[in-house]
Amino acid sequence: MARPGDQPWSAQEMAALARAGVHILVCGARHRPGAADSAGIELIDYPDPDESAPRKEAAEMVALATRLAREVRSGRFVVTQSSAELGRTTLLATMTLALLGIRPGEALRRIGATPGRPVPQDWLHDFVSR
Repeated sequence: MARPGDQPWSAQEMAALARAGVHILVCGARHRPGAADSAGIELIDYPDPDESAPRKEAAEMVALATRLAREVRSGRFVVTQSSAELGRTTLLATMTLALLGIRPGEALRRIGATPGRPVPQDWLHDFVSR
């Protein structure tokens, strides 16, 4: 879900997501609403970017994608916030779809990856092959 990354979620926005059936929202820690304003939606933070420990961040992203795939399989509606910052949403969404059995190219098409925007496709294909 595209959303500016510099704005916190309001209680009204969270209520609208809950009415739409959202169970889980993955968003940046600095933009999440307070617990009282979450409208019953489970909030999950993206892993913190860590240029000094990229393997740690990658492992956290894989663990999050694995969890989200499990949540989707169980029937939960998952939304990830995309703010056009680091490309992590595209990577997380495509990894999650790949874990659900969708081929990388189809996963990128389904999430609406924009041609010309950097997508680590080699990494994605390596992830799927493992």
